[in-house]
Amino acid sequence: MEEMVMGNGLVFEYHVHNDRGEVEDTFRALDGVEVEIKKGEFVAILGRNGSGKSTLAKHVNALLVPKAGTLWVKGMDTKEHDNVWKVRQSAGMVFQNPDNQIIATIVEEDVAFGPENLGVEAGKIRKRVDGALAVVGMTEYARHSPNKLSGGQKQRVAIAGVLAMKPECIVLDEPTAMLDPSGRIEVIETVKQLNKEEGITIILITHFMEEAVQADRVIVMDQGKIEMQGSPKEVFSDVSRLKEIGLDVPQVTEVAYMLKNDGISIDETILTVEEMVDAICRLKSKN
Repeated sequence: MEEMVMGNGLVFEYHVHNDRGEVEDTFRALDGVEVEIKKGEFVAILGRNGSGKSTLAKHVNALLVPKAGTLWVKGMDTKEHDNVWKVRQSAGMVFQNPDNQIIATIVEEDVAFGPENLGVEAGKIRKRVDGALAVVGMTEYARHSPNKLSGGQKQRVAIAGVLAMKPECIVLDEPTAMLDPSGRIEVIETVKQLNKEEGITIILITHFMEEAVQADRVIVMDQGKIEMQGSPKEVFSDVSRLKEIGLDVPQVTEVAYMLKNDGISIDETILTVEEMVDAICRLKSKN
């Protein structure tokens, strides 16, 4: 399978300045990170605050470039100035607050903004806007003001704006952090659809375990390093390691972990309510 993103020995540091503008301290946000994401994968990146996950996300879109090491997007070195525009066309970015990405007063005009900047001809822009709004289920709101939409709807418009630029990869940096539960469901369902039906590579930065469960692969970061990675079942079955890192696990996984520790024979890789119900029914049938 073709590589979409590949990072080798990535190092990035933030500098803390004092009142005189002098560097007072240095914080290493990425510390020798090796990462590989295949075309068409849905990868969730987890980590507590300050773990480096959002810094890594910004490298994929060339908003940041490594101090050491190399990050390639579709084979393009993000440190090469001539590659930056092409990298951003290949890997679109959706941020935490949709209000920071929506700039027009009408939904369809906002979605058109990206392709207009790319110099796409008018006739094709119309098709791209209509197509992007259809994919995220927002066609009926094309002529609405974004200000009157819910948080989940605004975030879907922000995703449509990125989609209209025809990226092969979308990086979402905690896109549901400011949304209520129904808004989170809307956005994650849209993300899954983009991945499964449109074949778009998804990199989801999140602190919601229930969202990470739906990915193909989970990467766990801590102190600028990748500490764990694997399928959701592989990662979340190691409850004690995740707790050491300072992360929770899905609630049903926590329950299964506690039951197992109490001597009840139950699968500790349970990730969803449906799996828990099935496991409990099997326990009852055995008894």
